[in-house]
Amino acid sequence: MSQEPENSQNEAYSEVTIRLPERIVRRFDELKEQWGLERRGAVLERLLDEIFQEDKDNPKS
Repeated sequence: MSQEPENSQNEAYSEVTIRLPERIVRRFDELKEQWGLERRGAVLERLLDEIFQEDKDNPKS
């Protein structure tokens, strides 16, 4: 069973294509396995959620 978040809020999604160095792709694959995710995109989504949550918790003055 995947630990990927369900789309329970019916969020709209857009597809994005990015070019990354192989070293980053390898790290994504490590995190994907560690976190029990099925897609690299889910890894990126989780990382970005963390970054944006930090911004939300610490608004700039």
